[in-house]
Amino acid sequence: MTPKSKKIALLCMLAISVIGAITAYKLYNKEHFSIEKAKPVAELSATSLHQTFVQDSLNAKNKFVGDEINQKVIKVDGEVAQVAKDQQGSTVVLLKTSNEGAFINCTLEAKAGNITIGNAITIKGMCTGYNYDTDMSIPGDVILTRCLIAKN
Repeated sequence: MTPKSKKIALLCMLAISVIGAITAYKLYNKEHFSIEKAKPVAELSATSLHQTFVQDSLNAKNKFVGDEINQKVIKVDGEVAQVAKDQQGSTVVLLKTSNEGAFINCTLEAKAGNITIGNAITIKGMCTGYNYDTDMSIPGDVILTRCLIAKN
């Protein structure tokens, strides 16, 4: 290898190292996704959201469920049917739908204030899908995670 080609190879490795370091720095300091700051892709009632999944779950999934890159936030309003804690200690709010035994299942990201059963509430969160048991014909719940209370 000639001294000139050694110099070119060294400069190329240095350039790649600098580009790699800049990329790593930008990714490390990238702003995290915030449900609170995100604009919802849809604002609808609990009944309407559930009916959308019941009628055409594939279309509803494409419309409301995001992925790690294209995160979709929705805003849902409805009547509180139940408030409970899950195994991790997070508050889970169930919103009533028009189907008996089917709910919008909202796991809150932050501490919940005073949530009263029967009150109207608006929740903002990420939809992860629809749970439905086809074998037993049990009505399914629409699942929302990382939820925040938008208005009480």
